[in-house]
Order: sequence, then structure tokens, then C-alpha cells
Amino acid sequence: MNHYTWTYIGGAGRNYRVGLFHGNKTGHVLIYVGAKIVTIDFKVFESKTYTFFIDDELCNIRLERRGGKMFYFFEIDQKADTPRNRKRKILEHRYLRQALTALGIFALVVAGFAWWVWHASDASLKAKSEELLARQGRETVGMVAITNYPTRMEVTYHFVAGNEGFSSSATPASRPAVLLESGMPLESGDEFVVIYAQEHPEINRIYFNRPTEKQLGRYQQRAAGKYAQLHPREAPSIIACMVDVAFQLNGVGGLADFYFQDVPPEENPGHNEITYLRLTRDLPFQKMVKKECW
Repeated sequence: MNHYTWTYIGGAGRNYRVGLFHGNKTGHVLIYVGAKIVTIDFKVFESKTYTFFIDDELCNIRLERRGGKMFYFFEIDQKADTPRNRKRKILEHRYLRQALTALGIFALVVAGFAWWVWHASDASLKAKSEELLARQGRETVGMVAITNYPTRMEVTYHFVAGNEGFSSSATPASRPAVLLESGMPLESGDEFVVIYAQEHPEINRIYFNRPTEKQLGRYQQRAAGKYAQLHPREAPSIIACMVDVAFQLNGVGGLADFYFQDVPPEENPGHNEITYLRLTRDLPFQKMVKKECW
């Protein structure tokens, strides 16, 4: 005769003694809870499961035949559709929501702290860089290189400091066209002033608002070239003179007006066909062109 017992701890800390008798020869099964018999079965020689309630908890005693031996298991069924299991699922979902909320708040706190640390360290690094540039700053010429990728544009510049070449990245603007504050587009090979820290050349900055004299000449050539495309009958010397007058009056912005003279305002609000007409019809421009170009 096999005899197995288990202890089920119910609500309010109540203990229930669960027992099973199983005859080796007869196969008869008796299951009891405390002093109460809940199941009697006969001639059980193969695997079988018995189900009963203790209070409102659904319990299983499982007999499992493994070869020539029988094994016995007491289990709480938490998957069946019972009032207790429905309440349990509601509580589990509530606890899960609370845990996820707490985890989300914790993640936000950690992310905020990490951002603060990064921002503080980044601000400190920028402050040190500014200090080095102000104290050790040396000027040189930087040449721009533009690399086009399918989804982005990479702008870098290269310069020489102490007979050694350096490269840095820069993002003056975004697609579709890299336009500088001056109004002219940025192209590979353009040259601008670069300031670097003498003892730490890796700390540097390019100033797109400070084109070199050579670059200013390129701007004038580009503006004259665009004008020549649109007015092929105009003499090159006259074109060059008008472009020079525009530069004298309005700086690089005047060259940008010439360069974008066929572009509508909605495509380029700063320099377009309207700003070009406004410049060329202005009395100072016409007087200077009449005096210097004709």
C-alpha cells in the first residue's frame, strides 16, 4: 500500500493535510483532505489525474506510470477557468502594470541621469575646447570635402598644422543643398578659415563665414558663370564687372543674388529671382555699372 501526504496552505494561513492511499495489488485509490474523503477509485494501474477543490482552489493529484513504477504528484491548477484563477489573473495583470509603470519610471530616471551626466561632460568638454581655442588659437586654411550617400551628406574639412594633416567633420546645413549663411552653396574644394589649438590641433573649428580671398574669387566666378548661362550674348568682361559691382555693394550676398537669379522665392527665400531684380534695378547698382562697366 502506497501512502503519500502533502500540505496545502490555504487562505488566512490555514493548513490542509492532503493524503493518498494506493493499493499495489488491488489498485484501489483513496484521496482525503483533512478528515474528509474526496475521492475513491478502483483498480487504477495506469496514469490518471484526480481533480477536487480545497476552498475555491482547484487541485490535482496526478498518478503517472513510468515503466514498472507509479509516481504521485500534488498540483494547484492555475490555468483552469475558475473564480479563483480569474481573480488571480486580474491581480497578476494589475501587478504587471504596476511593475511596468515602476520600471518605466526607473528607466526615465536612469535615462535622465545619463543625459545629465553626458550633457554636463559634453558642456565641460566644449568649455575646455573654447578655452583652448581662445588661448592657443592659430589660423590656417581648411579645404572642404563633400561625400554624398544615399540618405545623407557628409561634410568634412582638412587642414595642415605643424606639417601634419588633420580632418574634422562639419554640418553647416542639410539636404537638398548646402547653403551657407552668406547665401552661396558649399562645394568640395571650397576654402575657409580654420582655427585650431596650437598644442591640440584636433580641437578646431571651421568658419564658413570667413572664406579666403581665393574662395571669394571662386564665388565671383560661379556667379558670373551662372549669369553667362542665362545671358549667353552678354560679353564676359561686362558680366565680370557687374558681378564685381554686386560684390562691392552687397558682399557675398550680392553674388548669391546673381547665382540664384533664376530660382523662385519658394525654393530659396533668401536669394532668388526677386532679390536679383531688386539688386540690379536699384539706383546705386545701375550707377556703378554705368560708371565702371560701360
